[in-house]
Amino acid sequence: MKNSPKALTGIVFATSPGIKFLIGIVTFFFLFWMLPEYENIESKYEVGTVWSAEDLIAPFSFPIYKDELEYEQEKQDVMKNLTPVFDRIEQGKNPEDSIDAFRESVLTVLSAASELEKSNNGFVNSESLDSLKSIVSVKFTYPEWETLYALFKGSQSGSNVIDEFFRKLQTSIDDLSQQNIIDLSKETLVSKRISVKETGNKLQQVVETDNVLDSRQALNKLVGAASPFGTDTSMNSIYLKSLQSMLKPNLIYNSELSDLEKQNRIDQIPQTIGIVRENERIISKHDPVNRLTKMKLDSYKRVRLEKIGVQDILLQQVGKILTVFVLLLVLGVFLYYIRPTVYNDNLQLLILASLILVEGFFAFTSLKLNVPAPVELLIFVPVASILLTIIFDSRLAFYSVTVICFLIAVIRGGDFSIAFISFCGSVLAIFSERDIKNRSQIFRSFFFILIGYTLSILAINLVKIEDPQKILTKLLFGGINAVMSPVIAFGLLIFYEKVFKVTTDLTLLELSDFNHPLLKELSSKAPGTFHHSIIMGNLSEAAAESIGANSILARVGCYYHDIGKMSKPQFFIENQLDQNNKHNELNPTMSTKIIISHVRDGIEMAKKHKLPQQIIDFIPMHHGTTLVAYFYDKAQSSSKEEISDQTYRYPGPKPQTKETGIVMLADAIEASTRTIEEPSPQKLENNIREVIRRRFMEGELDECDLTLKDLTKIKDSFLKILVGIHHHRLKYPDMNQLELHVEKKSSKPTGDV
Repeated sequence: MKNSPKALTGIVFATSPGIKFLIGIVTFFFLFWMLPEYENIESKYEVGTVWSAEDLIAPFSFPIYKDELEYEQEKQDVMKNLTPVFDRIEQGKNPEDSIDAFRESVLTVLSAASELEKSNNGFVNSESLDSLKSIVSVKFTYPEWETLYALFKGSQSGSNVIDEFFRKLQTSIDDLSQQNIIDLSKETLVSKRISVKETGNKLQQVVETDNVLDSRQALNKLVGAASPFGTDTSMNSIYLKSLQSMLKPNLIYNSELSDLEKQNRIDQIPQTIGIVRENERIISKHDPVNRLTKMKLDSYKRVRLEKIGVQDILLQQVGKILTVFVLLLVLGVFLYYIRPTVYNDNLQLLILASLILVEGFFAFTSLKLNVPAPVELLIFVPVASILLTIIFDSRLAFYSVTVICFLIAVIRGGDFSIAFISFCGSVLAIFSERDIKNRSQIFRSFFFILIGYTLSILAINLVKIEDPQKILTKLLFGGINAVMSPVIAFGLLIFYEKVFKVTTDLTLLELSDFNHPLLKELSSKAPGTFHHSIIMGNLSEAAAESIGANSILARVGCYYHDIGKMSKPQFFIENQLDQNNKHNELNPTMSTKIIISHVRDGIEMAKKHKLPQQIIDFIPMHHGTTLVAYFYDKAQSSSKEEISDQTYRYPGPKPQTKETGIVMLADAIEASTRTIEEPSPQKLENNIREVIRRRFMEGELDECDLTLKDLTKIKDSFLKILVGIHHHRLKYPDMNQLELHVEKKSSKPTGDV
């Protein structure tokens, strides 16, 4: 998008001040949101590093808080020794009540079954029995009910088997009622003791956890004792189900008292280990940061933040606003004065703003990731440098990347070391992409980014006398950045080209391939026009280079500027191989319409083949609003009435950029040069000067940025190319005369007679 012209469509969006203001406000808001809260000590310090800032004097007295990890470890130790509180509850008046109720409900069902048997001659499972079974706390199966019924009938015959069943059940319940059974899993207990609070007693009894059971352990104990009936599996199953139903924990966890006890114990842990008094030196410049000093610095930062009032918070927000505003203002002033084409094009501003926000998001994410790794080295600033260089130019990329590096340093709380590292890698990436000729060259920036990151990481960390292992880790992350940045840039470049309709130099180089369908068709249908376009491309490229315009854009614009002539190639003089001029059979008005129509046809072809708008602009602008002079003069000479020249003018618009202005001049000069007989440098120079003067006086160059100085340089460039094309050649002798001369010479006698 270097020196991109104003689009013929979408002018309102491209230049609207409201859109420009909206882009600025949104960018400002998101960057402001990414900025961290106020940090009192900007220097980064770790145990073992050297304090590089000035002496730090305590402005007020403050306690020295313990290290967070140390304090958390002490809390964990307290939790291990904390005794949770359980309330002992009574299971009714006495355990027999539960057994008696269970026995009564079972016998009620069995008695009803006996009555039904007498009336139905057999044990039945009627609906009336189902309703009675619901009062039994244990859900027995039908075979188990049959077993109980058989025991019941035996007891009526004098057997005491069912009474024995209830007695054994009573004995097991009595044994378990003497145990301490808690309602929690013992695996959740950290401490080896618990506190038991008896009903009506404020004192708590401490019990070893080895002397208590949880529900699972109690059930396991029951399973071990659940074979009192030998191999009678049905009776054993009934017995175990009954025990499980009546097993109730008698120690219930008291969360309120336990939490209170835990909080009291935690409150007793001292959070401080001393005090720093007002005007006491916290640390001196060049002193090593040890464990105690780090705790003092952390405590100072913590207390300072606690002392911040509403007024301080407001001032902090004002500072954040000014930080973002100043950085964006610096970039905006650069664009306004140095790159006005970018400043005036909202689409280009949107691309630039999006890249700034992407880099800001990388920095913001790296700050939020709480991982023991140098993730700040994965802020892919080289991605922005590569894309800005390709989409715009290296100068804008350099300036923008400088602002981006400051932004990420601010977002990371004043970490200017990462700004320095990112700047070094990104600037080298800019230099690697200045003369990019194809997409694969993006990946050559890997070596430049790697060199930049490696040298800057070593420089920063060797000054800090950093641990070698940490330096190696940072170098590894810098290498990852060098590998990933070109890959990410390659993908985003395709995204910007498709979504924002960006035309980069890479796109233009691809369009300059003569195997492009339009150029192949032009060379076959209109070879004269194709040759004319190639020569124009050479002229325009040299002229654009001489004035600092986009030479690739100018050359490619020439290749496609006359593609509309393919519709009627025989009506254009450069494609007429014989002397039969098609316009001899037409009146001047019709000829003019055919000539002018190649502009409309060319635009339609270009849009059909999805050429970029920057290339399409060359089709109407290379003629501007010039007059089709030959047919206008012919019409005037054949008519006695005054003829308006509007019918014989191209529709325009006039050239809007340096590149389209150069192509207009190249088109007229290349065509007029063909008519010069025995061209000499002087004749060529006079012709070039006259064409440029005529276009200038006609006002065709009024809307582009070409200056008189530019026009002089363009004239010199055109002259150099045309002299090379029309240079003086030796006149070769006529072949027939040469052969005759040779024959005459060979017929003369040689030697003695």
